[in-house]
Amino acid sequence: MIEFKNPFKRKGNWYKGNLHLHTTNSDGTYTPEEICIVYKNEGYNFIAITDHGRVTSVKKNFPSFLVIKGAELGKGDFHVVAVGLKKEFIVEKLSCQEIIDEINRRKAYPIIAHPYWSGLTSSDLFKLKNYIGIEVYNNTCEKIKGKGYSSVHWDELLQKGKKILGFASDDTHHRPDKYREDDALGSFIMVKATSLSERSILNSIKNGYFYSSTGPIIENIEVSKNTIYIKTS
Repeated sequence: MIEFKNPFKRKGNWYKGNLHLHTTNSDGTYTPEEICIVYKNEGYNFIAITDHGRVTSVKKNFPSFLVIKGAELGKGDFHVVAVGLKKEFIVEKLSCQEIIDEINRRKAYPIIAHPYWSGLTSSDLFKLKNYIGIEVYNNTCEKIKGKGYSSVHWDELLQKGKKILGFASDDTHHRPDKYREDDALGSFIMVKATSLSERSILNSIKNGYFYSSTGPIIENIEVSKNTIYIKTS
């Protein structure tokens, strides 16, 4: 029997977003305000700014556009995106599991970033607990090194009983040149939520009421015993 929380059967509206983006406050080239404009103009409803080791604030308000605070926190080969983190903390003396635990303690949501690009194995990830998911697709890792897809990691973790979510993220740094494509606007998640508020969006994400994509829109999913029906664009 196939079991999952079907967002198409949930009341609410669809909101398009991205949960992993960098600005000039770490190693990106867009300012916080510029990255909001770029994504808002392309039809995104929300983003999370997740600069390395620090929480970034946006000084300007954008109508009908939600900016969620966060940070990307690293320990060795492990990078964890902390979505909803309000204040950064020092990670130097912490293990990856302790970083995840601290993110949870601060009521934010830990997502393991780009496992394939980081050289992590599914065994490495299986040893960790209390993270909500992994980046199954990371756009900048795909553009730079062709290591954006971590679908094998996700599949193996699910087979071993880890009920974790799969995310598509841009990890935008916006440093295109003659040999590198731009890493902005290459993926998104569609979240079914009751409103465009941080509480509603994050609650839906935590409970799995979303899907990830690098382009196609999923229009409906139905599950009947051992059959999955999917309608897409």
